[in-house]
Formats: sequence, C-alpha cells, structure tokens
Amino acid sequence: MAQRQISNQLLIIIAFLCIYLIWGTTYMAIRIGLDGLPPFMMASVRFMMAGVILVAYCLWAGQKWPKFHSMVRNAFFALIIMVGGQGLLVWSEQYIATGYASVLVATIPLWFVIIDKGNWKLYFNNPFIILGVALGFIGILTLFGEKLTSEGVASSSLELIATGLVIVGAISWVFGTLLYKSYPPRDSMYMNLGWQFVFASLLSLLLSGILGEYSHTDFSNVGIRAWSAIVYLALAGSIVGLVAYTWLLTQKPAAVVGTYAFVNPIIAVLIGWLFANETISTFQMVGMIIIIASAIMINLKRRQVLKS
Repeated sequence: MAQRQISNQLLIIIAFLCIYLIWGTTYMAIRIGLDGLPPFMMASVRFMMAGVILVAYCLWAGQKWPKFHSMVRNAFFALIIMVGGQGLLVWSEQYIATGYASVLVATIPLWFVIIDKGNWKLYFNNPFIILGVALGFIGILTLFGEKLTSEGVASSSLELIATGLVIVGAISWVFGTLLYKSYPPRDSMYMNLGWQFVFASLLSLLLSGILGEYSHTDFSNVGIRAWSAIVYLALAGSIVGLVAYTWLLTQKPAAVVGTYAFVNPIIAVLIGWLFANETISTFQMVGMIIIIASAIMINLKRRQVLKS
C-alpha cells in the first residue's frame, strides 16, 4: 500500500512537471510553427496528429467505439477547450510576443473564480480572494494600457485584438475545464481526448477555410524547423501535456492543477528572451508581476476555502 502511494505521488509530480515545463515551451513552438503554416491550419494539423495517435492507441487496446452522446460531448469540449482555448492563442501569436501571450494566459486562476458561480459565496467572503481578483483585473488593464499607448496605430490595433482574444481563450479554457470536470463524457480519458483532438482539428480546418487561410497554405514549403515544432506541439504539448492535465484533474482540485498558469509565463518569457530576442517593456513587467501575484493569491486561498 505504501509503495502504491509513493508511485502515485511520483506520477503526480511527473504530471505537474509536464504541464509546467512542456506547456511553458509551447508558446515558442507555436511561434516557430507559424513560420510554416497559417494559425488555424497549423492547429488543425497539430490536433489531427494527436487525435489519430490517441484514438488508434485506444482501438488497438481493445476499447469500444464511443457512443453518440459521448461523441457530441467530445465535439463540444473540442470547440470550447481546444479551438477556443488553444486556437485563439495560436492566431494571436502572429501579433504578440510569446512571453506576453503566456502572461495573459496566467489570468486563468482569476477566471476560475469568476466563472465558478456555484462557489461564489465561499470565494467572495474571503478578502484575499477578492484582493486577488482585483489585482488580476489591474494587471490586465496594465497590459491593455501598454498596447493602447504604444506607437503605431495599425500595429497596436492588431496587438490589442490579439491581447483580447488570448484572454477570451483563457476564459473559454476555464469554462470548458469546469464543465468537463462536472460532466465528463463516458469512455476512457484517452479515448475522449483523442476524439476531442479529431473534432478540434475538423473545426480548426473549417475556421481556416472561413478565414481564407487555404490560399496561404503550401505544405511543400514548410521547413523542417516548422514541422518539428508542429510535431512537438502534437506529441508533447497536446498528448503528453493534456493527458497529464486531465489526469491531474482526477487527482487534485482544479485550483491546484491551475498553478501551471503562473509557472508557464516564467518559462515562456525566459525562452522568448533567450531564443527570440523578445524584450519585456516596463508595462509588461509590471502587469506580469501583478497577474502572477494575483494567480498565486487566488489559488492558495481558493484551495483553502473549498476545503473548509
């Protein structure tokens, strides 16, 4: 029994390292992948790679084909969590730095409190959580203010839109995560994730066509570097990262699992600085510090409140 507990704890540590480190590097991988394919086309290829691998593995392992109601739920979660949460991020990284995008995603703990209506009475009776929420919004306004005051109207407009869409994506991710935890589809975790990737790929492909990306797509001109990044996103970012994330949701409270949101920006900013010469403005640095402080405060107190 003791050995089994130790093994489970080791798996939990490894899973946390996966979502901390791997997801921290995916921001740069997305930027590299965008050098080869348009955003939603790249997302579609990435999701399809991950989906085919997971579904094939499940079928090989003898798992049954999902029933209709499970497929419908998986299609819904694909739209909300993957296309909304990930697709919008990929599109936005055309116009904003990878480290900056990761800081915006770090607002996830804030949206957990705002969206989790069933626990509002518990959350908003805690002054530390209220302070954390206030700090989160101050951090967001600081980052928006930086874009509104930057030079170049056309450039700053696209950056402002991208900034807003990353936040919309973070909200979509949280909304989908809370729904998934409350109403998980039947079948195994791997089968569900596999079909969510497949549906996300098809939905991304549809969006790619609507946005006119087909005319800008030439697979013959995609270099090894871009393909390597896309494969990394599919295998490490999607399969390993999301399997670890989904499994952790069954082992730990969502607020604890959500701690990746304030670890990823540190890794992403460091990688962006080292490998892409990305700089951080004073506004961005202040906003980043405020948002991470907000995330830490909300996560720590949210966990205590839910346990009490």
